[in-house]
Order: sequence, then structure tokens, then C-alpha cells
Amino acid sequence: MSACGFGEGRISTMKKLSRKQWILIAVVVLIGGAILRSATHKGDPAIPADRTQLVEEAAPISTIAFDTPLDLGNGVFVTVAAPARFTPTQFMSNIDQKPKTANSFSVIIKNTSKAPLDFSTVSLRAVSGENVCFDMLGDLDINGAPIAPLAVGAEATYKYGVGCQAAPGDPLTLTVGVAGTTVKVEGKIA
Repeated sequence: MSACGFGEGRISTMKKLSRKQWILIAVVVLIGGAILRSATHKGDPAIPADRTQLVEEAAPISTIAFDTPLDLGNGVFVTVAAPARFTPTQFMSNIDQKPKTANSFSVIIKNTSKAPLDFSTVSLRAVSGENVCFDMLGDLDINGAPIAPLAVGAEATYKYGVGCQAAPGDPLTLTVGVAGTTVKVEGKIA
């Protein structure tokens, strides 16, 4: 028997496996290889195993009432007008959450610093005690912060709206962030 004859016998045995059996063997080999690789691969030491990053919110520099102007100390002044109740339209964001109350208020920011204020550094978050609040923007001239930077010496006034699963008279706390400085504004839902 020649070497070719020996090989032919092996091939004929291999040909006897069905297509499904070949697929099963391939899957087992791939899964086994992946398990072996993950068990022995230590990874890049420069990349941490846990990529979760904790972002700590800055503590507010002050807690003020609505309609109280505040100098943030960096040439920027902020005032949040008292909230007013409004009826949201079907065209507003988060209308599907069916708020119990919807309040809008004007935010006034004055820039007396030495550089334009980038509005991407302005944020606003609302809570009402343990009740959920969410942004309600996009109609009734309640559009949120402008996009264009606020020039040195300029003032911008814009309307912001929130919907809350809370009743009129419940607490309303806004956390306003401007260029890395945070302020709390406290009052009641209108």
C-alpha cells in the first residue's frame, strides 16, 4: 500500500461526515478557540479593564431663589425668572411623558468676561422633590439656550420649559451650569 492509498482511506473516512457534522465541528473549534484566547489573553496594559468613568458633578457655588441675579464670579451673571404654568403642545419634546404640570421660565445670562461664552457649556436640570422632571422644548417660543456664542458685553434671554410629575406648589429645584460653575435655584412649581 502506498502513501497515496493510505491518504485515500483517510479522505474517504472524512467524506463520510455529513455537512451538518462539519458545521458542528467548525462551530466547536471556533468557540473553543475564542474561549482559549480570552482565557490566555491579558490585553493591552495601557487600557484599563473597566472603562467606566465617574463624572462628579460640581457642587453649586450658591443656592438662590427665582428672580435673583447672581454674579458667578467669572464675569458671567445669571438670573432665572419665576416659573409660569403653560399648556404644552403636541409639537414639544417629551409630550409623550404626559406631565402633571408644565412650567416655563426665562433665563438671562450676561457676559462681562473677556471671552465669548460658549452656550454648549450651559446646562439646566430640574427636579421636584422625588418627582421626575424633564425638558419640554420646541414650541411656544420655548426653545432653550441659543447656539451662537454670547459676545463679550452682551446679554441673552431665552425661555426654557420643564414638565414634572408633580403638582402646583410642590418644590422645584433647577441646577444651572454655566462654564463649569453650578448654581441651584429653588422655588415652587407654578
